[in-house]
Amino acid sequence: MPRFQLEIAIVLAVSALGSASTIYFTRPKDGKIQLPTLSDEDGIASVRDPFDVTKPEDLIDGHPIEGEGFWKRMQRRKLIVSFLLGVVFVLSALPLALSITNANHYETALSGLLLFFAFYLLVIAIRSVSQDETNEHSKSIIHLATLLTFATGLLTLTAILPQTPRPVTQSDDYGHFVKIVSYVIDALFAVACVLVYTTPQGPPLHFPPTLIYSRKTVDAITNTDQENVCGVVGASPWGIFFFSYITKVIWLGNTAESLEIGDLPLVPVGMRAAYNYTRMKRAMQKFHLKIFSWKPRPGSGLGLAYKLIRLNRFVFIAEMLLSAISAVLFYIPAIFLQMMVAYFEADRDRKNPGWGWVYVVGVFMSNVATFLITNQLWSLATTTIQIRLKVQLNTILFAKTLVRKDIASSAPPAIKAGETSQSSDSSAADVAKSDDDDFSSKSQVMTLMTTDVDRICEFAWHVFAFVDSPIEIMVGTIFLYKLLGVSCFYGFGVIAVFLPLNHFAQKIIMGAQENLMKARDERVALMNEILGGIRMLKFMAWERSFEARVLKVREKELKHQRTNYMIESLWTAIWNGAPIIVAVVSFWHFAVVREQILTASIAFPSIIVFTEMKFALGALPNKFISLLQSLVSLRRIEKYLNSAEITPVPPLDQQSQIIALRSCTVTWPQDRVGSSKSASAASTPKSKFSLVDLKLDFPRGELSLICGKLGSGKTLLLLALLGEADVLAGQVLCPRSPPDALASFSGVMPTKEDWIIDGICAYVPQATWLRNESIRDNILFKLPYDPERYQKTLEVCALLNDLQVLEDGDDSEIGERGVNLSGGQKARVSLARAVYSRASILLLDDVLSAVDAHTAHHLYHECLRGELMQGRTIILVSHHVQLCAPQASYIVALDNGRVQFEGSREAFYRSTAVGTIMQSSEQKEQENVQSVHLDSIVDDHVPSTISAKEAKKSPRKLVEDEQRAVGRISQDTWRNYFSACGTMWYWALFLTILVIASVSPVLENSWLRYWSSSTQDGKGDNPVFYISIYAGLTAAGLVFATVRWFVLYAGSLHASTVLYQRLLKAVLFANIRFHDTVSRGRLLNRFGKDFEGIDSSLSENFGRSLIYALSAVTTLITVSFVGGTPFIIAAGILGTLYFNIGKIYGQTARDMRRLDSVARSPLYSIYGETISGAAILRAFGASSTFLRDMLRCVDTNINPYYWLWGVNRWMFARFTLLSSAVVGCTALVCMITPSISPSMAGFALAFANSIIFDLLLMLQHFVGLEQSMVAVERVKEYSDLPQEPAEFIEPRPAASWPAQGAIKCEDLVIRYAPDLPDVLHRLNFEIHPGEKVGILGRTGSGKSTLALSFFRFVEPTEGRILVDGIDTTKIGLTDLRSRLTIIPQDPTILSGSLRSTLDVFDEYEDAEIYESLRRVHLIPSEDTPAEGSEVVNANVFRDLDSTVSEGGENFSTGEKQLLCMARAILKRSKILVMDEATASVDYATDELIGKTIRQEFADSTILTIAHRLRTVIDYDRVMLLDQGRIVEFDRPSVLLNDSSSKFYALCKATGRDEFSMLQKMVARAG
Repeated sequence: MPRFQLEIAIVLAVSALGSASTIYFTRPKDGKIQLPTLSDEDGIASVRDPFDVTKPEDLIDGHPIEGEGFWKRMQRRKLIVSFLLGVVFVLSALPLALSITNANHYETALSGLLLFFAFYLLVIAIRSVSQDETNEHSKSIIHLATLLTFATGLLTLTAILPQTPRPVTQSDDYGHFVKIVSYVIDALFAVACVLVYTTPQGPPLHFPPTLIYSRKTVDAITNTDQENVCGVVGASPWGIFFFSYITKVIWLGNTAESLEIGDLPLVPVGMRAAYNYTRMKRAMQKFHLKIFSWKPRPGSGLGLAYKLIRLNRFVFIAEMLLSAISAVLFYIPAIFLQMMVAYFEADRDRKNPGWGWVYVVGVFMSNVATFLITNQLWSLATTTIQIRLKVQLNTILFAKTLVRKDIASSAPPAIKAGETSQSSDSSAADVAKSDDDDFSSKSQVMTLMTTDVDRICEFAWHVFAFVDSPIEIMVGTIFLYKLLGVSCFYGFGVIAVFLPLNHFAQKIIMGAQENLMKARDERVALMNEILGGIRMLKFMAWERSFEARVLKVREKELKHQRTNYMIESLWTAIWNGAPIIVAVVSFWHFAVVREQILTASIAFPSIIVFTEMKFALGALPNKFISLLQSLVSLRRIEKYLNSAEITPVPPLDQQSQIIALRSCTVTWPQDRVGSSKSASAASTPKSKFSLVDLKLDFPRGELSLICGKLGSGKTLLLLALLGEADVLAGQVLCPRSPPDALASFSGVMPTKEDWIIDGICAYVPQATWLRNESIRDNILFKLPYDPERYQKTLEVCALLNDLQVLEDGDDSEIGERGVNLSGGQKARVSLARAVYSRASILLLDDVLSAVDAHTAHHLYHECLRGELMQGRTIILVSHHVQLCAPQASYIVALDNGRVQFEGSREAFYRSTAVGTIMQSSEQKEQENVQSVHLDSIVDDHVPSTISAKEAKKSPRKLVEDEQRAVGRISQDTWRNYFSACGTMWYWALFLTILVIASVSPVLENSWLRYWSSSTQDGKGDNPVFYISIYAGLTAAGLVFATVRWFVLYAGSLHASTVLYQRLLKAVLFANIRFHDTVSRGRLLNRFGKDFEGIDSSLSENFGRSLIYALSAVTTLITVSFVGGTPFIIAAGILGTLYFNIGKIYGQTARDMRRLDSVARSPLYSIYGETISGAAILRAFGASSTFLRDMLRCVDTNINPYYWLWGVNRWMFARFTLLSSAVVGCTALVCMITPSISPSMAGFALAFANSIIFDLLLMLQHFVGLEQSMVAVERVKEYSDLPQEPAEFIEPRPAASWPAQGAIKCEDLVIRYAPDLPDVLHRLNFEIHPGEKVGILGRTGSGKSTLALSFFRFVEPTEGRILVDGIDTTKIGLTDLRSRLTIIPQDPTILSGSLRSTLDVFDEYEDAEIYESLRRVHLIPSEDTPAEGSEVVNANVFRDLDSTVSEGGENFSTGEKQLLCMARAILKRSKILVMDEATASVDYATDELIGKTIRQEFADSTILTIAHRLRTVIDYDRVMLLDQGRIVEFDRPSVLLNDSSSKFYALCKATGRDEFSMLQKMVARAG
């Protein structure tokens, strides 16, 4: 009878009992099978949460495809399994009957246990036949597969073990009969096992992709397979172990011409965004870390870590269990190797091969089993845990952004490069406290959602090392003790020396990582600002200056990266040295002190264990570093999640409809979380602007007007009504849109009468916020399309003529931040969104400033006072007091944060406020304004509807879809990186060191083989000699192994520097069309995420790929030398398979990486849109709608990321089998070749065993390398952009050019792209030196294009522009742009201080800067007394150190325009172009600015694009443009005296009194 039968029977019986217990305790409650639901727990969320966007379909994997047929097939399969197990049960009963008959108690017990096990299997199989529900069926299959694996494996093992004589009592006939029965049972178990292992756990599933993806992604799907849900949901146990369900994706990647995200199967429900978001949201409310009375400090990161672990506890527990099992299994191959070499030592001629064959099978099978379990561990870690954490953190951060106070708009920026803190004596604690983690910069919030989340997720799949490594070290120690005895403890005693380094390393690593993150934040923030203000940089020719500024910050970042690399290299060297020292000391004590013989069966297994422990010991410091880095990120994220939120919005039926402020003091929002003080005036810094003691009551259903001078607090008042400002005292009453308001309207088409909903708000900010979508989608803003209302909205918002001009009408795509629309068009599209909305309350912030007088008149009378606004409450901020006041029911006038006037229009006209707010020469405009419109003056009749466009072709895309490469990483990309690393000398040095370091293990093991064989033969020298040489070889190997990293990292940092410089230069000097058609998110993706990979992981992946590849080659050569021809043949066959699997895998893996990179950009874009437009989204009640959109983006993003790791596991499963086969072949060759000595066999097996790790790690890092090279490929794509013309052209113009300021245009033709129509048509005009010329014309007439052409933003298609007789195309762009000045319509100022904003490069004295601020009336004249320290709302412009937030968002648009004007005054160019430069400034200030311009630029040529006729009426000449042609160009007096001129009609259209005033002003001008 086979050995160990009783022990195996007991194990099988216990496993059956364990299975039965598991089934009992995991049975469905109440006798029903229930779907997992996300019901409220512990009373959480008794009121419906508007941010709970989960739908019932979000909780299912998919719908079965041909479910009935599938379950019938499964029933037949399970019947066959039941039949086989029934036969096993009957056969198991026969030995029991015989043993009872023979009264053999031992055999009775054995047979009884086996019969019980067979009976239990039969019960489970029969029970499963009727199961046609996935959960129960899957549970039965898993139990059967597990039990049958135990039975088949253990019984097969006993069958192949050699017999040893043991006394038996039964007869020979009985023993022979039982042996045959046991073999038959074993065979039946094996057949049943195969059947069960190949039985699917569920039917194929289909899930409607429209519920997951956007319409665009769905339309791109080419894969017609109905089974579109990841096969892991219903895969068989075999499919799960070997990842066979991924084969479909592998072939799809190899056969599809272009793989799209929608072609990939959908991830299981447990990975999807909606499911994980809802669970994470509940976890944030429910789980709180508390140990007795101790709680973690808020913002420490521990609380968030606890929540994540609690939420994902089951997968973390599974990960830890698998980790513990795999840690033990790792040493099983070494045990078999030790026994095999010991067998060779005892039986050199292989005379008794029985146990030898057992060891050959054991070496092979132990490796296979080890790596099957390890592969499952890695699959769980890299896909399930990593993706869940990524989704949970991203979604909860996004949800937080939707409710977080918008402190980014009012907070100071992060300290820029070159700026230092004045408080040099501040403690380290203060520095750590500030930590740059106030998240006042929008780019800092972006970094949280990208870099920090990724860092936590990457650590999460390494966390098992903290379980795996200690167990490996413990088991390895036990094994070493068996091999070396007490000698191993002397070796391990040395490790104690290294332990104190942990604490020291912790401080260094944490500090270095935080410094690196801060530097990275700073660089990304600066790049975000530069890309946002790229037009201004180009207008001012500042590209080189800002390139230097970015590179300075980049240099600081790479300095910290270099420090990180140094620490990492030294730390790794120390821990790599630890096992070497352990081995040397252990061998020294064993051979020298104890004088034991170091045989091959001791030496080589010891080396394998030392190597395995080297991985374990090496993993700990690496994972320790990752842990510390992740803690930094966890702390940052937790601090953000704990930041202040806006007041929650109750349901509409619980809100008062009153709009009033009761004795209210409000200020810009601040993050007061963590402060012990309540929000009060005392806790508000003096520099913060406040509205003081507001007592206002806005009438419902009427138009209210808010007016006041520049910077008086008008926008802050609107934000206070929206709940966006901090209320320091009093009460604000105003209905607010619930976050899910917009979501509740979707898909519902109300009647005309029900369209407006009481209490819903709409907000139009001064700085327009538009999405990168079509004009129609921006206006509809997720509401259903009502053709009549939509058409009417276009009419009243004066958009019809614009849509006629645009080639694709309302399907025209709006570029990022509306770059392809004029300021007026952006303002009107933004207004149209509010008009079309279902809001009853509209808060409009200066919507009339960006349009000309006629359009403003049209918007006011047709839109704001028109049919669509009847019964709606309108609160309008405007400088057009004379236009709006006559029909306003309620007027509020503000002055420096205080109410100057509030009341009816009649009272307003009687008050003193009217004189200070209106123009100095202004009188009340008459109601009977002539209905002459600018469009009718300068344009022919156009249709009044846009629906008549016949044969409409698909709209032109402005922002093209992101391109991705196909196929392998090109040689050009590799060359690009290699050349960036260094010259040929660098690579020669690196490769030399690399080869030496790779050969050193061969020398070490060769010496060990020589030592063991010499001592075994009894001819050896003194052990001290051997141990000294061995120590010298290992020490040299360690030195070279460390030096190679220093050399590699030096090249990597050089490459990071070179590649970044190339990309930065290419992007900064790319033509403006590129920036208009490429989203900022896409560029930030390259500068941020891609470069983070190039900086941090590319060099390591590259180095380790080479190291492990060389190690594998060295191993194969070495083992081939030992194994001879048989091994070479086997290695050739396995190598061919290896290559083909790698080739198939490589194509799909690259495609997944590229899809992952492309899918990240839309996610970045929606992050950016939401961060910048949070207040608008909240005002419209669009928060939950955008949250749902973001969940779609997350699902789209994680799908390729999931399959990226999935195909990785597929490849690993196959490679581990092949690598195990290499070890098996080596053992086989050693077994069948008696001439191979035990020491040589140990040498070969030790090397062959290392090839498993070498090949695995080589593939792992090579995959990582190719994925990192995708980042290089993407960077290279934008490093080769078409560049603008040369900066300088010799001969350069004189330093004084342009001395006169004369401009001449000759036959100028401009078009924006070769495939677009002409915008300007053969313009001919001449402007004399010092002339002031006004340029007028309706939107789209070419005014701004003409301004851009002077700066060569668009090159002339034909003709030329001469400035002082020099053709502008014949001089360099820097010379041209630096000598001219433009003040654009969209003012751009950079963050920092007021001084750095006005004087970017420290060129002027403070006195000059103050004078420029006086000239634009931002500060009073010098003789005005200084403000006292207690003054509320002190003038921030008096202090040049006043902070300017990102994008200047702590200033109003008008203030920003005046700052741009002050900057122009400092520059004092001979030619000044002003494009609606004072559109957002009040009339009184505008008049003062006009006088300043005439004084400061008396000798300069000025071209002014204006909507206010008063601005240009006293100019020398005016030019009227229409559709790119000059209609009129003459002196205003001449044109105004000609009643047939279009300029005359234009002036006449302003109204009788205004026309009279214009005539007087012309007369005064002479």
